[in-house]
Amino acid sequence: MYRIKNYLSIKLFVGISFLFLACANNDAEPVLSELEKARLEYERMKANPAFIELAFPADDPGPPFYARIAVLGPDALLMESNGRVVIPMMRQVECIDPEFNLLDLYHVPNGFFCPLTLAGKGLIEPDAPMGTFPAIAYGGGTNMPVWFVDKNLLATAMADGILTLPELQGLNPLKGMASRYEEYNKPRSEEDYLLVIESEGTIPATNQRFEYRVISRTKARQDVELRIW
Repeated sequence: MYRIKNYLSIKLFVGISFLFLACANNDAEPVLSELEKARLEYERMKANPAFIELAFPADDPGPPFYARIAVLGPDALLMESNGRVVIPMMRQVECIDPEFNLLDLYHVPNGFFCPLTLAGKGLIEPDAPMGTFPAIAYGGGTNMPVWFVDKNLLATAMADGILTLPELQGLNPLKGMASRYEEYNKPRSEEDYLLVIESEGTIPATNQRFEYRVISRTKARQDVELRIW
């Protein structure tokens, strides 16, 4: 009888312990995604009276580049995962200058005249000179071209330091269309740099879906999770 009572007491103690842990977990702070953390950072900085908020393209023409791919000295914006490089097309593909080296990223002023595939907002000082990067910016789109390119083929094409749109098209990329694209970017300095992207959509030619996430805290490295199915 003693053994039975002792066994029941142990089971009761273990059950109460699990219940306590469950309650404790319910009371714990929710785990935030990197995008949610960036969103909170934007709102925190927005409350700072040192900044004003500008919308693009309504108040500002937006970033003067066509696609998120670049090699600028030691800084390499190459978002690679599972053997593929992800290239969001930030402006309409049809009007990209076919002779421009996409690896140079910025095309001023030509890039400004090519319609954006996203819209957003950014925080900047009221007296900032024209062309100053925002302290932090948000961009989002619901109809954005995203290309997925074999990393080895791309590396060969980039070997001479030049990558034009016709060269990129010649690599037969999977051409997706993002139904959701969201990014936060703090571009000013290496010490405070941040790029967070979440996106998902379809690849019409293959009837596949895709989703990817990017987190970068340095201009030379991007951690990417890509899934195509």
